[in-house]
Amino acid sequence: MKEKIIFVFPGQGAQYIGMAKDIFKEFAVVRYTFDEIESITGCNIAEMCFNGPAHKLSTAANTSLATFAHSIAIARIIETEFAMPLYKIAYAMSGHSMGQYSALYCIDSMKIKDAINVLAARSTYMSMTNKDGGGMGAIVGLDQGRLEKVLLASVGHGYVEIANHNARDQFIISGQNEALDAVLAAARHNGARVAKRLNISVPAHCALMSGAEKLLRKHLEEIEIIPPKTNWFSNQTGNVMSNPMDIKDALADQMTHGVRWAEIMEKFPSYNITRAYELGPGRTLTGLINRANVGCTCSNTDNFSNVKNMLNELSVALARTL
Repeated sequence: MKEKIIFVFPGQGAQYIGMAKDIFKEFAVVRYTFDEIESITGCNIAEMCFNGPAHKLSTAANTSLATFAHSIAIARIIETEFAMPLYKIAYAMSGHSMGQYSALYCIDSMKIKDAINVLAARSTYMSMTNKDGGGMGAIVGLDQGRLEKVLLASVGHGYVEIANHNARDQFIISGQNEALDAVLAAARHNGARVAKRLNISVPAHCALMSGAEKLLRKHLEEIEIIPPKTNWFSNQTGNVMSNPMDIKDALADQMTHGVRWAEIMEKFPSYNITRAYELGPGRTLTGLINRANVGCTCSNTDNFSNVKNMLNELSVALARTL
């Protein structure tokens, strides 16, 4: 590929009722994918994605499974259309938080059963260690220095920390409920454009997940990971990673450390990445990449019309290499 393309995969919080419904109707490979995942898990994932209810879809385990299914289904549409694996089209792949597992499957580093198994275990471990209650919140419009001052509002209310650095002025915080609410209120008072709770039921990517990190690290010892077949950006380092043991270590560390998404995007110019497609529900990563001013444009693909546009664009790009 003369044009260097990255496929990016969303994480928890991108889900919504009705996700994947139109592409399920239009593409046989999507129906096959959802049936395959149901046969592995025993969960009617299509019914949950299309009809909810919302409280069921938003649990950590179901959100991960639904988002993974949606992402993999779109990846397989591309592979079917062009009769080649996604990693032969992509110069690179990366996922945000649990989206890393979608990327690792598509890059041929993990088998689908293993990816689903680890995601289920990951969600269980996170829920098990969230005994005191907690969640996550988004803050947009403050730089890191101002945000760190706002975090002082948590004193006396509990634990909270920066979990994800998504853009220069966009952060996700994670922690206990009372502390989250105090910090979000302080952020609004100090001029944040957005300061709101996310529809995520656990305080991911912070020290409260230390128990989950230990359990996941042990679980990953039993999972086979092979070297990626194209570039894979790790959330933990913000760099390309290829050694299977390093990947396992990074996935475990992610339980207690934040997502370095801003750093990943800032690497795009040095790799000459100019085009990105977000595979899965929503357009969160699309918005982040397009606003990052890193010489890369991104499109989301979570509906039939956008998928068709992507296939047309990829067809042109592939034709240039023939």
